[in-house]
Amino acid sequence: MPEFAFEAIDPKGKRVSGTQEAISQEEVVSGLISKGLQPIEVKRRHSFQALLEIRKKKISLDDVLYFTGELADLLEAGVPLERGLLILSEATEKEEVRSLVQEIKEAIHAGKTLSEALSQHKDIFDSLYVNMVKVGELGGVLPQVLKRLGDFLERSRQIRKFIISSSIYPSILAFVGLISVLILVTFVVPKFGQIFQDINQPMPAMTSFVLGASRFLKAWWWLMLLVFAFLTVSFRIYISKPEGRRWWDSVKLDMPVVGPFVKRIEIGRFARTLGTLLESGVPILKGISLSGEVVSNTIIREAVRGLYAGIRQGRSLSLLMKKSKVFPPLVIHLVSVGEETGRLSKMLLKVADDFDEQVQSDTKLFLSMLEPITIVVMGVLIGAIIFSMLMAIFSINDVTF
Repeated sequence: MPEFAFEAIDPKGKRVSGTQEAISQEEVVSGLISKGLQPIEVKRRHSFQALLEIRKKKISLDDVLYFTGELADLLEAGVPLERGLLILSEATEKEEVRSLVQEIKEAIHAGKTLSEALSQHKDIFDSLYVNMVKVGELGGVLPQVLKRLGDFLERSRQIRKFIISSSIYPSILAFVGLISVLILVTFVVPKFGQIFQDINQPMPAMTSFVLGASRFLKAWWWLMLLVFAFLTVSFRIYISKPEGRRWWDSVKLDMPVVGPFVKRIEIGRFARTLGTLLESGVPILKGISLSGEVVSNTIIREAVRGLYAGIRQGRSLSLLMKKSKVFPPLVIHLVSVGEETGRLSKMLLKVADDFDEQVQSDTKLFLSMLEPITIVVMGVLIGAIIFSMLMAIFSINDVTF
């Protein structure tokens, strides 16, 4: 269905704009009039323009973190919510953030709560964020909840930035090495082989193999790309289905090195979310239900659902974790201690801190190993190609005249 961009004036004389899907321009105009708006301009948007606008309006995690931290500071200083949002909209330099804050302020001015206003932007604020804000509103501790949310988002941002920054150099190294191998195989080796064909000189087996691989790559590269694309798309389609997703998540957990790494990420995320919710006054049942939404691995998510069902029956969280056989012994012991001492939320946050540190340490170790492995692999490939050509050169001495 076509999409139209419109500008109109509301009954208060304020200019409003937006987009709407409709069959025709007349349908948009009549719809605006029925809502009490006076249309100024209605024009059809092309798909490319819509794509550019979507990209332009994108709100990043840094923007959400800025919004959360600044609003928490203003509320903590005793500034009323609407005035705090007004100050925030005037202080921000990014147009997308200013527009978002103004929309939230207008929703609150219309009688909605902050959590209700945030829930209208589900692509920016997830259910965890909205529910924590709702708990803060009901308990009268909104500034404290926003502070915890800010800490939670900052921790997530640091881990993400660490992984991205640490993987830049190995990625560049692998890319340059791959390009070097492709240049050698597709341009240098064929010309070198042509020389030996011209002098009718037999080549060593290794040189013949490299030359054959080069010819195959030049002749059938398009078929290799098609096969790779077909396998990739088929795999993604399969794992997008529930049974395929469950199989792939199970495979990842059973891998020798990947399995423990994935467990630490998922369980650490679950523990931090649940600990933050419990510290904010959320009941444990609601907390486990919300925490399960941040877990992406199907097997672990099923274990979390088992925790929810067991807690409803009045059973101990640590015993349920032990029975699930998904949570490591250290997590079970710390949760048990937290239940005994009444400090469950703090123990869960400690678990999350420990796991985050292990994830960062494992990632650093893996990436530090990836650099020399990439160098060695590329060196072996390039060295083998060069050695095959040297063998052919040395074989020229065997030519009889």
